[in-house]
Order: sequence, then C-alpha cells, then structure tokens
Amino acid sequence: MIYESSETDSNISFVNTHAQLEALRDAALSSALNIEQALAGGPSAAINSNTEEAKKAQGPRVLLVGPADCGKSTLARILTAYAVKLGRTPLLVDIDPSQNMLSVPGTLAVAPASVDAVNVDSYKTCSIMTGAMTPFILWYGSEDATSNEDLYKAQVKKLAAVIDQRLTNDVDLRASGMIINTSGSIDGAGYDYLLHAIDSFRIDVVLVLGHDRLYNMIRRDTNKKAAAAEESKMADGADFVPPKIINLTRSGGCVTRDSSFRRQQRAASIKRYFYGDMISPKPNELGVVPAPQPQYNPSLVEVSFSDVKFFKVSRVSLSASLLPVSSAQATDPIQLEQIEPTEVGQNFAKKVLAVCHPLAVENYTKSDKARDLYLSGIAGFVVVEKIDTTRSSFSLLSPCVGSLPSMHFLTGDISWHE
Repeated sequence: MIYESSETDSNISFVNTHAQLEALRDAALSSALNIEQALAGGPSAAINSNTEEAKKAQGPRVLLVGPADCGKSTLARILTAYAVKLGRTPLLVDIDPSQNMLSVPGTLAVAPASVDAVNVDSYKTCSIMTGAMTPFILWYGSEDATSNEDLYKAQVKKLAAVIDQRLTNDVDLRASGMIINTSGSIDGAGYDYLLHAIDSFRIDVVLVLGHDRLYNMIRRDTNKKAAAAEESKMADGADFVPPKIINLTRSGGCVTRDSSFRRQQRAASIKRYFYGDMISPKPNELGVVPAPQPQYNPSLVEVSFSDVKFFKVSRVSLSASLLPVSSAQATDPIQLEQIEPTEVGQNFAKKVLAVCHPLAVENYTKSDKARDLYLSGIAGFVVVEKIDTTRSSFSLLSPCVGSLPSMHFLTGDISWHE
C-alpha cells in the first residue's frame, strides 16, 4: 500500500535535531576561528584533539543507533541533506557492512558529503550514494557484522584514526562534524560494537531511534564509564565525557524488510557500482525515445593464475584456558589466509573481490603484516565472472577499462549473481 503523510511526530523531531546540531556547528566554527586568530602571527600548529580548545572547535559527532528497520540510514541521509544545503561538509560514516550507503555490502566507509552528492537518485532506498563523494573504504568481507569481532573493532578504530587525521587542518570539515550510521545488531556483540564506536569516534551525541531499553543501556554504561574515569583520571590523564543520549520517535513509515528484499537490495547496490544508474537517452529525429542505457560500461579483464594473489581474513583467537594466568594473546588474532588460485572451485565464481591499493601491497610486501592490507583503503572491486582451468586464467568484471591497480585481492562471503 502506498500512502502519503503530510506531517508526523518523527519529522518534527528530525528537524529539531538538525537545528540543535547546527547550533553546535556554529559554536565549533566560532571556536576554531578564535583559535586560528590566537595562532596568527606565531608558528602554525595542528590542534591537539585532547585540549579543551580543540574539543570546542569540533563539530557534533553523531552516532545513530537502533534495531534493524528503524530508519537509521534514512535519518542519516536526512541530517546530511539538511547540513549540506546550509553549506556544511559533514563526514558521512557507515559502519553497517550489511547494507552500506557509500559502497558495496561487506564494507565500512567514510566520505565527506557535499551538495553535489545530495540528489533524488542518491537517496533511493538502500542505494549507494553517488555524486562528488569519494569514500575511504575498508573491506570487511561479510554482511554479518558479528562474524569477526576483532576485525570489525580494528576497522572501526582505523576509520576513526583516518578521520582524525583528515580533520586536523580543515577548519570547515572539523566544524561540520560527522554523522555515523550503525548496524541493526544491538544485543551481545552488536551492543559492544556501539560502545566501541562511541569510544573510537569520541561521540558526543547518540541518537536512539525508538528503543527505550537501548537508550537506558547506553546512558547507564556511558555514565558508569564517566564516573570511573573521574575517579582514576585514566592512565593518560584524559577525561571521558559521556555523550548526550537522545531518544527519537521512530518514523511510522518504517517497515520490516524480509531477507529476500534485503538480498535484492544488496545485489542492486553491487550492480549500481559496476553499471551506475539507468539513463534515458534523448529522443531521436523521429521522436522515438531509445531504451534506457546504463551509466557505465564495465569490462572483462583476463588475468593468469600465476599473476594473482587471493587473501581471506581469518580469525585466530585462543581460549583463555589455553593461555597462562593473566596473560594476553601475543599473536595478532586477525590473520590473512592465502588462497592458491589453482585450488579454488567453481563456487569461487561470482565472488566480489576487493582490489588492494598498490601502496598497501608495497607495505605488506616489506612488512609481511596482515594489517597492512586489511586496514588499508581498497582501490575498488571486481567480480569473478569465469574460471578457465584449461587456460589457467580468471575473467574479472572491472568497472573500468584497462589494467587493475594491483593483483592482490581480498575475498570474503560476498557474491553477486546478476
């Protein structure tokens, strides 16, 4: 059933939330300008993120939390659209690997939003946002955020570090703040992820969509941590300030999406990465409108077995009973398992592969550390279209013509059957 609502309580609360965030952005920009004036005439220095002046100069860091199908990604789009229309450039962060707004499923990503990226096509349900957004993407490799806890937490921390580095010398971007969309998993490991995100991104505003229990749990645990920090002053002397927890009304337009619909949307996101949107050509001289054409034309790239290297991220976690008393695991719990091209079966076809960035490959070759690959931004994606054992080659669907950035690929559980 299709219906139209002229006004709802959630719409009003979303607008009020935007107004409060704008007030925080104005205050942050004012503080940043005051700091720059104070530094004028002296040596320029990067702002220390732990100082009181720097905290005042940072825009709102907003975390959207709630169960699945409560409207988190929709609210993230709405708040982003409101902000960019006023000239802001907030960072849009998506740490939901099941349905990422900025990339294909199985990834975590961040991108600065601009007015060019906000249009009707970008705001289609569960689609990849296009436009002038160039995201930094980490390959998680699974639609299930709880499948590898160590990897997920490491990548969230990496995203936070990349963001801090990006904001260091950009006053406008820092004052615009960030809007973070999260997974719909809110129990067990999923709840631990939310607390981890609050710490990693130094969140100061948490928006809870229509879930009283989650609201009270986050409020209880953040206040408890603040009290403990006040007593110990922490090892590094930094205080923990609990974020503002705001319980918003869930939109009445939210509906539960079944597993079949989610699969279709994930497949549509991958297809859009390779083919873009369908564009309707102009009518010809006879007034006939040709059939819509895809925006992009992907190509097939043939690579030899001997040229490629496939890696899958695995988890090696030792039980506490196997370790000495009061000892921690010495080895990195996140390892890379190399997959020999000659050993892959036909089920490897249609796999989505992340192409490693050349600089990441160079660093990995020198250090032999797995984190140089799984904590580095990827260069793009390909799909295994065909495995030719007689010619010892793979046919890979690439979004552009030409050679690939590297022959190192990360694989996972993501597949695409067009």
